[in-house]
Amino acid sequence: MGKRDSRIDNAKGVLIILVVIGHFLLPVASTRFTTNSLYLIYTFHMPCFIFISGYLAKGVYRDGKFRFDKLARLIWLYILFEVGVHITEGLLEGSIGWKIDFFHESGAPWYLLALILWYLLIPVFFHLKKWVSLAAVLAIGLAGGYAGNLGDFLAADRVLAFAPFFYLGYFFTADNLNNLCSGWRRWAAMGAGAVSGAVVFLGTYDYLEPYRLAVYGAMYDRFAPELYPVCWLIRLICYLMAGALSFGLIAFLPRKRLPVLTVLGQRTLPVYVLHRLIRDLCQYFDLYRFFNVHSKVQVLLLMGGCGLLAVILASRPVYKAFQALAELPFRLAAAAKNAGSRK
Repeated sequence: MGKRDSRIDNAKGVLIILVVIGHFLLPVASTRFTTNSLYLIYTFHMPCFIFISGYLAKGVYRDGKFRFDKLARLIWLYILFEVGVHITEGLLEGSIGWKIDFFHESGAPWYLLALILWYLLIPVFFHLKKWVSLAAVLAIGLAGGYAGNLGDFLAADRVLAFAPFFYLGYFFTADNLNNLCSGWRRWAAMGAGAVSGAVVFLGTYDYLEPYRLAVYGAMYDRFAPELYPVCWLIRLICYLMAGALSFGLIAFLPRKRLPVLTVLGQRTLPVYVLHRLIRDLCQYFDLYRFFNVHSKVQVLLLMGGCGLLAVILASRPVYKAFQALAELPFRLAAAAKNAGSRK
């Protein structure tokens, strides 16, 4: 395993905080400030996270060998997350049913399901030329929104829409990253990111809100009918803005370990899984009644609390407990195999 890149870990640390903030803001976003903040986050936090996931996925398929162990761990985590969300959403709805639908997903677990599918397709794109692969996934991402009959089956809406970011990350090399983060390219990336961020934050509530669905990969039939023919162009513009914000963030962050943030970026999975369950429980126990969405101070305090929650969920005790659960079936299988070999 190669040496970790602290810049990537720092970016993941920032992004997982934004994920937590986004999910906690989602139930209450109604004012100009909360709406603009939410959609600034949603414009790029998952595209950037997915780009980094692709960048770190180079070891999934190497020398003709596919890492099925990585895939198995993702499947197990997806099952656990689905069960957890089924319970918390059932509490919110007033009834927890016995049937769990693992094949239709539009909530937070979609990311793990999408990773499973993107991993499975890596060997296909590995054997194609880089630019052929990237052109193909871009075309699929833009055209896929018209396949409205797929909907959230296997999270198809998100899988298709975000695939260009995953495979761009997969084909992005360490040299590409160093070039992005040095010299005039770094300043250009930060400048483009700052301008894009300002446009989204200042313009969403008044101008950009009708186009927000393109940000997180919905099928185009959820747009207004008059926009349907140009939805692919709206999504392409969103891709460009998401790319500008993502590269701007990565270029801005230093390539050195930072207190708290670097470790947080190394432990994002428990934060991603557990914070969503906690958010649902906050809604179930009606804790939002203590929150005034019209108070910017309280909104900022909520954001700060989300950052603190992310740090707590990435703390060593929580991380160790989560890892033990994530590795449980594989340790049991290894123990059973060892016991069988001793007979």
